[in-house]
Amino acid sequence: MHYRAIPDAHEDTFDDYLVYAFSPERGPDYDLEGPDRPASFHARGLYDTDDPAEAESDDVAVVCGYYDFRARIRGGVRDVAGVSAVASPPEARRRGLVRDLLAHVHRELRDDDVAFAALWPFEYPFYRRLGYERICNYARIEVAPDALGSACPDPNGAFERLDADEWPRTDAVYDGWANDEFRLDRSEGWWRHRVFESWGTDPYVYGWTDGDRGDALRSYLVYTITDDDSGTGKTMVVSEFAHVDREARGHLLRFCRNHDSQVERVRFTGPSNTRLFDDLDDPRAAGTEIRPGPMARIVDVEAALEEVAYPEAVETTLVFNVRDDACDWNDGRVRLRVTDGRGTAERVGADVDVDASLDVGTLSRLVIGSHGVDRLVELGAVDVEREAVRTGLADAFPPTEPFLREGF
Repeated sequence: MHYRAIPDAHEDTFDDYLVYAFSPERGPDYDLEGPDRPASFHARGLYDTDDPAEAESDDVAVVCGYYDFRARIRGGVRDVAGVSAVASPPEARRRGLVRDLLAHVHRELRDDDVAFAALWPFEYPFYRRLGYERICNYARIEVAPDALGSACPDPNGAFERLDADEWPRTDAVYDGWANDEFRLDRSEGWWRHRVFESWGTDPYVYGWTDGDRGDALRSYLVYTITDDDSGTGKTMVVSEFAHVDREARGHLLRFCRNHDSQVERVRFTGPSNTRLFDDLDDPRAAGTEIRPGPMARIVDVEAALEEVAYPEAVETTLVFNVRDDACDWNDGRVRLRVTDGRGTAERVGADVDVDASLDVGTLSRLVIGSHGVDRLVELGAVDVEREAVRTGLADAFPPTEPFLREGF
């Protein structure tokens, strides 16, 4: 088998595999249509040949891709790979090829000094076996548009339809609104090809200005109108609901309420603590559901432990025994020394006593901040030798409540 970048000449095969994996009902001759892929996307494949010079499109066994992202993780913006488009034809399945392909991807990321990777799983147990763990949940809220009336301020300012050339205006709002840990810094290409455009149906993008601050946006929303043919009517699906303050948020709710003659419901998504209960006269009008979100993993343990920032007052030394069945370079004992807000990590031998034993997915949760040590101990995911170690872990890795908004 040979791992390589997918060349332009094999792009049709790449797209065919994606269609079969994610939309098989479209049939074998469906021509995949959609927005251009951002320049940050890298297509990769595992070829059923050992000679790169002889690799043909028919030799492609499995494919995937990854995006170059930058995400906020513990006091700074870190490189993160967004793994996506993992697909194989039925004749290549049950052979462990996806595992082999992702092993190559993870090795490539490590060689490129990328310490973290994230993905949206088709199946959580599958990717858990590859070292990934869920790092956040999200809320999905559905409400009839007329029920939003009590949350709407009096009309003020103006709404305007936005196109991709106005992405700097939306980015200015996004920068202040999306302030969660693990939020992504968006490129122009991401705005153009993943926010203003989409697979299937391009969304509507509207912004609101208050009239007193020139053309500076105070809020914007991204949405589509769907009809699932079930006879229950249309849904306004809001994928992004960004605002600089509560007033600007209220006018977005007013915009949604004004669709009461067109849709039966409005659907919002956001962090798991997102609620409309306090905004509505009847809080029961908003159906709220919490769903599991994306997964992430550390690709390079030493690099990850040295990249992130630590509380300035913490001084500690911890030895981890890390289990990683998918990336053997992470497997084993690592000593972390924390002082003055920074960490240094080094490999140590079996003669060094271990403070905490855990797998790489659990360590990823601890470092990213989705789970604190107390919760991980409660889940039975980490073995801590002494109470002083548990205190040291709690001090060095306080929970951060990450939330990844982007789908990819």
